[in-house]
Amino acid sequence: MICFIPTKGRTNTKTYKLFQEVGIEVKHFIEPQEIDSYQVPNKVSILENNKGIGYVRNFMLNYARQNNYEWILICDDDVSSFGIYNGKTIKQDASIWFKILEKAKKLPFELIGINYTQHAWHEKTSYSINKKFAEVCVLMNVSKIKWNYRSEFNLKEDRDFALQTIKNGNGILRFNHFWFSCPDVGSNAGGLQNEYKQKKDEESATKMCREWNPFIKLQKKNDRIDMKTDIKALSNYYRKIVK
Repeated sequence: MICFIPTKGRTNTKTYKLFQEVGIEVKHFIEPQEIDSYQVPNKVSILENNKGIGYVRNFMLNYARQNNYEWILICDDDVSSFGIYNGKTIKQDASIWFKILEKAKKLPFELIGINYTQHAWHEKTSYSINKKFAEVCVLMNVSKIKWNYRSEFNLKEDRDFALQTIKNGNGILRFNHFWFSCPDVGSNAGGLQNEYKQKKDEESATKMCREWNPFIKLQKKNDRIDMKTDIKALSNYYRKIVK
């Protein structure tokens, strides 16, 4: 297992230290225009500037394929901690991913995720299959993935990829009581903050509704337009198609 961290505009990122501390190798994927400003280990130039998050994710996926990595962990550059909920929220280190990988290797799923720290406590089941998204920090079985991220859904590209995984593969396993901690989407300087300020995520949500109709609906969240996905219904539909 190796961890890939895409990063933009966050030269002070310390996320890699979480993985270094437990012996997980890390590679940072950085635009050429910024690569010299980063003082982080194992920098990989993604060759193009300002091509969007879908481009970056596909670059990492293809890099993994070309270098014969079977399992990769893709983690956002602002994740600050990991832990588990077992009656109370307990902070742990990134070695939780060794436990998760050990379980994942015995199962057919292409994407394996964990929960947000603020939600882990209220989950009734310890895991879910094709009912929850895997995002922010995701373990991927690259050897089984034959599809790619679609840049037309940037800012929702990871959710589109997850739905493609259900449609084309075995889907998503999420361990609901393992958790990560990170800032709210769009609240942290750098990364995709400017795109969120321009509400490009709302444009992508609308496109997702058209692409995955009738399983996605638009909904208003405070002053923003977001999407609500019935993953279970989508999963049931594609399982029926396969049969």
